[in-house]
Amino acid sequence: MTEPPFPFLSTLPLATSAVANLSKIQLFSDTAQQLIFTQGHFSIERYQQTDFYHLMLDFPQSIKKAVVKRQAEYLAGRYLSRLAMRQSGLFDSEPPQLRTGLLRAPDWPEVVTGSLTHHQSKACAVVLTQPLSTENLIGVDTELWLTKQQASEVAESIHNSKELQILLHAGFTSTEATTLLFSAKEALFKAICPFIGEYFGFKAAELKACSWLAEKDTVNHRIGWFHLELLTNWVAAKAPQKNYCCWFSCNEFDVLTLISSDAVNTRWLRDTNKA
Repeated sequence: MTEPPFPFLSTLPLATSAVANLSKIQLFSDTAQQLIFTQGHFSIERYQQTDFYHLMLDFPQSIKKAVVKRQAEYLAGRYLSRLAMRQSGLFDSEPPQLRTGLLRAPDWPEVVTGSLTHHQSKACAVVLTQPLSTENLIGVDTELWLTKQQASEVAESIHNSKELQILLHAGFTSTEATTLLFSAKEALFKAICPFIGEYFGFKAAELKACSWLAEKDTVNHRIGWFHLELLTNWVAAKAPQKNYCCWFSCNEFDVLTLISSDAVNTRWLRDTNKA
């Protein structure tokens, strides 16, 4: 994909890496340069442990002991994160290495708020150029489309019948609906887990509405946003908001979802409506 995944993003110059397993690296930002989004593809077959050395990335002992797939996706996520932090302009020198913090999430520098995601061959990183706060939070997720069998096995744990009907009415198949809601609720978890401080399930949030924005180029590229509401009382009590706008962008291969605070989304919606 050569165009921005969301309508409020603009394309920045392409980036390259010094290793063969990383390719198609793209950078984007919103008009206020507050959000930096990076994405790229990685190849497990071309990955080598020396890639960490060539990219000057830390290679933690826990990752050294992991399977090759985990090593390759970890490397891709950390590299894209560094590109996004460089683009932010907030660091006089090289951005610090990302450690692993609460709930196994990346431990971002205090001057930014970030989120990582990956599936089998693609990784994404987003950085907001402000410290984490109730008005500055971010969560991103990408998933390959589930198969019909996979979707049927997990659907009951992901959503209820009302949520499914909302997306069926919007024109998605049941398999697509399950994939999208899985991704959206994963993005929500990443956005608010620093405030919640512990794991919570998919049923803690419920889809209330789906708004189409556009179909781009082909019917296989669809963008818009969901409205999610927290239902579990103890989660809602700790969360910065009870209701969330979740952007989605999906094509024939995968889906991308993005959640931020109302304060940030208001500006993105305004910029989108102007376009």
